[in-house]
Amino acid sequence: MLAILRLAGLGLCVATGLISLAAPVYADEHTHTDGVHGAAPALKQGQKWATDEVLRRGMDTIRQAMLANREAIEKERLSAQDYQRLAATVSKETTHIVKNCRLSKEADAAFHSIVLADLMHSTELMRASPKVQVQRVGALGVLQSLRHYGEYFQHPGWDIGPAKAN
Repeated sequence: MLAILRLAGLGLCVATGLISLAAPVYADEHTHTDGVHGAAPALKQGQKWATDEVLRRGMDTIRQAMLANREAIEKERLSAQDYQRLAATVSKETTHIVKNCRLSKEADAAFHSIVLADLMHSTELMRASPKVQVQRVGALGVLQSLRHYGEYFQHPGWDIGPAKAN
């Protein structure tokens, strides 16, 4: 994984810069009035954050798209265009979630800090990088964001399976 990140070099810096430029756009679209999202509020051991139908549907769509391509991602079989198509799906769903979900203030802050920030960063790597290796890192990041979502949020039947060692 480190070798892939080293190969990314300047691409990661550029992608990170693009994400920081795009973040205010997502924030402006977000209709909550609770201010800037900081660290996630603490949960009691064994509890998960409540979700709503919009969030669950959007995350299901992302999960289905990623799992349909998981083996190809893991075996490095996707093209740059394949990663861009995946990124478009993830981006469309995250935009819809941000605009339409109605979570409690605490659950919303947790979603933003635990899942959404990494999901957006990983999606941008898939979308913007000219290097397939960096796009793959982005896809693996989306899969990790999906694991975090399932670990911290209530979503009946949520499962993406374990991460596979490369």
